[in-house]
Amino acid sequence: MSLIRALHAETLKMKRTIALKMGVLSPAIVVLLILFIASQAPYSMLHRNGIKGEWTELARLNLRLWAFLMMPLYVTLQTALIAGVDHSENQWKSLLARPVPRWTLYVSKLIVVSAMTAASTILLACGILIDGAVLPHLNAELVFGSPVPWAAIVLESSQVAGLMFLGLTIQHWVSLRWRAFSVATGTGIVATVMAFLATAAGRQMGGWPQYFPWSLPMLVLARQPQNLEAILAISSALALTVAVAGCFDFCRREVQ
Repeated sequence: MSLIRALHAETLKMKRTIALKMGVLSPAIVVLLILFIASQAPYSMLHRNGIKGEWTELARLNLRLWAFLMMPLYVTLQTALIAGVDHSENQWKSLLARPVPRWTLYVSKLIVVSAMTAASTILLACGILIDGAVLPHLNAELVFGSPVPWAAIVLESSQVAGLMFLGLTIQHWVSLRWRAFSVATGTGIVATVMAFLATAAGRQMGGWPQYFPWSLPMLVLARQPQNLEAILAISSALALTVAVAGCFDFCRREVQ
């Protein structure tokens, strides 16, 4: 019951931030940007695989931009916003003085951020289907075959979101550990840049740098076959370990 109450409190707090709006705007920006790029004939990036590959290429373009840039920055902003509500005016003193277990405060925020990331990824998947329906009206050269590969789009979207969970738990810990908004956002931005460098280096050095937490979602879209089931299992176990360690640190920390 304490966790349910904490979750309810977090949903009410989100109304005081732009977190909900960003949950819709972030995937919408990706979908609209890819819609614009793909509609530019004769330079559309969807022609490379022919008509049979239009859906696959459209999904990969959206997921690549989402996994590579937008989702890491989105997680950075959301964790910082949700933690910042209680960091402002040092509201932790009043929260931690209440007769509720401390771990519920940490876990409830983690659940909220994870749920919002999953919801935004679902919106992105829906946006891919909308792009496929709109593009033939903007560019007559683009023809999307049928049936629509629903299963493949949902699977890849789920894998991308799942592989971000490790980076999300780290970012969540940082956001609650340090009060300064700049520390949380700076960590996320630096991690995103490092993921870019790791992905670029991985193409030249055998792939090991790509196992950086923030670059894991890109493995779904890698050209070389990846054992995604094993990677998901290992990253999920590490994410749970980080979540437990962060929760333990949060419960022990003295609030000044």
